[in-house]
Amino acid sequence: MRTGIEKLDILLGDIEPGSTILIETVGTLGEEIATSMLLANRGNAVAFVTPKLNEEFEKKFGPGEIYLIVLGREVHQQELYQISFTFRKMLKGSCVAFFILHPILVFHPPEVVFKLFAELVEIVREKKAVMMVLIDKRLVDERTLAMFENYASHIIDILEVIEGFRVTRGIRIKKSPLGGTGFYRLDISNGEVRIGEPLE
Repeated sequence: MRTGIEKLDILLGDIEPGSTILIETVGTLGEEIATSMLLANRGNAVAFVTPKLNEEFEKKFGPGEIYLIVLGREVHQQELYQISFTFRKMLKGSCVAFFILHPILVFHPPEVVFKLFAELVEIVREKKAVMMVLIDKRLVDERTLAMFENYASHIIDILEVIEGFRVTRGIRIKKSPLGGTGFYRLDISNGEVRIGEPLE
């Protein structure tokens, strides 16, 4: 399984069936990585997305290339049982799943969302699929984030530092079969992700 971003694939190491990749981010940073992975595995992917992200994905993917479930439309953020039921059903025949946790964290305490996440991880292991999950670090405390990290097989940490008018973005692998890394420069332009030199 590949993300479609060559340097990220090297840094992450093997992504075996049953793996969960947790992207810890700020805001919408990281959606481009998920898009790249879905494009690399189109025709065999399902994504649970917000209405806004659904519009963007509909422009990037052709009909039938990816199965889109819109949170707040097809399934409701308040009904976690409905989400896990739909996830299990949609994963049948799909090998890659993308899940965005931000909207669910608005409706439920982080501990409750963690229980859903743990259930999704078990479904992915059982189905021998790969799941990529996006979580905004600002919505959970360090203790809860550590609980999410414990269940993930791979962790990508995205950092954004603003100094005056300059914005520096970095990306590091926090957990993978190869171990962790330091931060590398992360550039995103026109939806394309580039990982540059290590940041000091």
